[in-house]
Amino acid sequence: MTTRRLIIPLLASLPLVVGCADYQAEFVNDERVATLATTSPDAASNLKNSLDAHFGTPNALVAWGALPIDFGEIGGTVISANGNSLRVSLETEPPDGLSNVAVVVETETPQNRTAGSYNADTRTLTLLEQEAAPAIAPGTSLRLIGHKLQAGRRLYMQHCMHCHGVTGDGNGPTARYIRNHRFNPLPRDYRRGLFKFTSTKIGFYASRDDLRRTVTQGLAGTYMPSFLLLKTDELDAIVEFIRFLAMRGEVERRLLDHLQPLMPSDDGTPPSDLADLEKELAVDTFNQAFADAASLVAEKWVNAEDPDNRVIPTTPRPPDTGKSRIRGRSLFVDTKINCAKCHGEGGRGNGAVLKDRQKIPGTDDKYPTPGLRDDWHKMIQPRNLTSGIFRGGRRPLDVFRRVTAGIKATPMGGFETNLTESERWDIVNYVLSIPIDGAFIDEHGHQYHGGDRSHAHHDHDKPADKPADKPADKPKTTQPKSAKDKK
Repeated sequence: MTTRRLIIPLLASLPLVVGCADYQAEFVNDERVATLATTSPDAASNLKNSLDAHFGTPNALVAWGALPIDFGEIGGTVISANGNSLRVSLETEPPDGLSNVAVVVETETPQNRTAGSYNADTRTLTLLEQEAAPAIAPGTSLRLIGHKLQAGRRLYMQHCMHCHGVTGDGNGPTARYIRNHRFNPLPRDYRRGLFKFTSTKIGFYASRDDLRRTVTQGLAGTYMPSFLLLKTDELDAIVEFIRFLAMRGEVERRLLDHLQPLMPSDDGTPPSDLADLEKELAVDTFNQAFADAASLVAEKWVNAEDPDNRVIPTTPRPPDTGKSRIRGRSLFVDTKINCAKCHGEGGRGNGAVLKDRQKIPGTDDKYPTPGLRDDWHKMIQPRNLTSGIFRGGRRPLDVFRRVTAGIKATPMGGFETNLTESERWDIVNYVLSIPIDGAFIDEHGHQYHGGDRSHAHHDHDKPADKPADKPADKPKTTQPKSAKDKK
């Protein structure tokens, strides 16, 4: 597995505020922060303050150069200046109502300012007051940064927050109603950077295209709807804000892992060498741990955009013939990959593994009840393939990608190393045929639904792939005899 080294440098200067204070909202921290505060309040406070400094709050977002996010940037030049009022020439027109975005003024020592407003008619950019700010001369270059992230935040609050939450933790105000449905997946918790349905290979994050496709098309059979009617720039802005929330959550989790030795034991007892650990982890090495966390998180998202890390078949899909389906069925039930252990021999999502208690990841313990769970420890059900509902898309390519790379953050693994592309295509042909023709195949190559051997009357001397015989001529109908004929 190859990766590209991160080429986005850490921003040496202060982060740039790109906020929009139209109503109050707060990011919710990981529950472990509260636990950390019981033994080391200073470490918990340092963690929260650092997240606020580098990511901001929902009402005052921050554009941090360590993150591979398209914050939205517009270059320009100052034509004339009168204090904080600048007449500017911009490369592209900013969106209507531009305000509270960062302005980088490229003076000898670059200034970080904030835009209060922009008048498109007069091309006047008004900066917010800043104490002891140097004068800006005509001809000075500048950059407006943050309008895209700001737009994404507004759209997210309008369309997504009620399910996914302000922080992207999947715990919005309507999530509790979804939780009442046993087999309906809960809203995605973005904070681990994990998304189930991707076009990327095993071990790689979701690309922008993957997230855009999910937002555009929704997830069939769930409460996640389609937002196809949104404009392209609106969809792109939402995707960037979702990535922003995911990166914030990931950096937080990695820092909590760094501070884990400061956590209390199960009975609430603080570590015996707390003072020394606090100095080492929360003071001496904290800043470097923060920079390392941001670099690792950014690298994963950069790699997801690399075309070399996409699942792109090089072998064409074979014709959807009976022979291909039979080969797919054989692989489906074969112990080599054993799809049937989860999906069941009849493809109804009722495999034998559902009766077993699964191991809790990272521990030697098992879950208290049997069944499958995802990486968020939520109960999940293997897909009922007879329904014809495929949450990640029902195109042959979509199913091929599921068979190749699996479904991220779930027990559904990928078979890129176990099966050839041709074998994976055979499984695709078989799986897509199940809702229509059934999951079972008899000894003559005919498919049927469970308990329905409706093909038993067929001409079994005919090869399975041979076109069906021409239907017999339509039988002649018998007209009722007239009264005259009956005599």
